Amino acid sequence: MTENKTVKYHIPQQGIYMYARMRDGKTGMIVLNSTDHEQILSAEYYKPLTKDSKMGKELSTGKVIDFSQNLTLSPRKSLIIEF
Repeated sequence: MTENKTVKYHIPQQGIYMYARMRDGKTGMIVLNSTDHEQILSAEYYKPLTKDSKMGKELSTGKVIDFSQNLTLSPRKSLIIEF
């Protein structure tokens, strides 16, 4: 059985770590704020991982994430966004 999956990492910046796992046409993007303060993540910063996708869904809450908008990350927060 052959698995079709890829992992792409984004260079950490100001305590924010990001990577995306692609498998069978779906992508899961993991965003980690490792700092003790709220962070605003520019949409331009994560665009290389979302590419042409316009929206995703945060898995733990079901909240729709608009990839044209900045992300606000709480201190020590992690997000898993599927698209």
